[in-house]
Amino acid sequence: MNITQRPSPNKYDGRKGWKPDMIVCHITEGSYDGAVSWLCNPQAQASAHFVVAQDGRVAQLVQLTDGAWCNGTSTDVGSSVYYGKSTLAVVRERKTNANYYTVSIEHEGVWAKTKGRLTDAQLSATIELIKYIRSEVKRIYGVEIPIDREHIVGHYQINPITKPNCPGSEFQFDAIIAALKGTGSSAGASGGSTTGTSLYRVQVGAYGAKANAEKTLADLKAKGYDTMLVQVGNLYKVQVGAYSQKANADNMAARLKADGFDTFITTQGGSAVVAEPAATSITVGSKVKIKSNATRYSTGQAIPDWVKDDTYTVQQLGDGKVLLKEILSWVNTSDVTLV
Repeated sequence: MNITQRPSPNKYDGRKGWKPDMIVCHITEGSYDGAVSWLCNPQAQASAHFVVAQDGRVAQLVQLTDGAWCNGTSTDVGSSVYYGKSTLAVVRERKTNANYYTVSIEHEGVWAKTKGRLTDAQLSATIELIKYIRSEVKRIYGVEIPIDREHIVGHYQINPITKPNCPGSEFQFDAIIAALKGTGSSAGASGGSTTGTSLYRVQVGAYGAKANAEKTLADLKAKGYDTMLVQVGNLYKVQVGAYSQKANADNMAARLKADGFDTFITTQGGSAVVAEPAATSITVGSKVKIKSNATRYSTGQAIPDWVKDDTYTVQQLGDGKVLLKEILSWVNTSDVTLV
């Protein structure tokens, strides 16, 4: 893949004897160019290994053999970033600075607008980037980074007190893991596993009516949980993570119960419930206009009125949405009309 090198002075020289085996995802809370510029500024006292733009561009700021200043944890029990506050057992057990054994990826976005959800171009780039990271880490260190939610994580799992919304509840962790395992596309997700290792799935509710499951899913996301809807037979279930270690699943179940949700742990998988595919009448190359009553792009941002006056070319089809070439924006298929 194409990675632009933008070396940052903000880093550790080496990893203090540790080998990286965890990838941590973040949200920039600003633009791609602004994030790269700031994380390369010595005054920032912060950095990341990579930054992924919403259009799929990738910059590398810190080499994988060095530690970035992005996921710091403290050995001070009184600190808000004390390692013992992490929701991940592996972080608590290591009792050291998480920067030593992690690889950090910043993703362009503003939490208030996207809740961490990646654009399709950004999601595809992130999947390819993680494949590259895993390959390089194995080549350099002989370490295979596991494809699970204990090793591909969010900053909120490292520092839940100071970073509860990083990268955000809409970040597509399950889609990324499914694509890495080959059990789903970069635009989808899967509740299954092809590795042969049992995954402990934390689920809330089992509903015959999809609408009831969607309400529970919305309630969980409002509380900040990373969730997905899966279907098992005729039942819809809301899944909050899939863990290779039962202790981590138990920990998540306890958090959910403390928030008032009836929870259970199962090793049974399911099929992800995804959006309907794009209408077949619209194809790549079609000319379309955005409907006058359309209010938001599929990524969540507001659509300005002036955008609705022009004709656009469909560059790519997605699940229920189309990428418009002239403005490089994804619009819901229901919000465009052929011309």
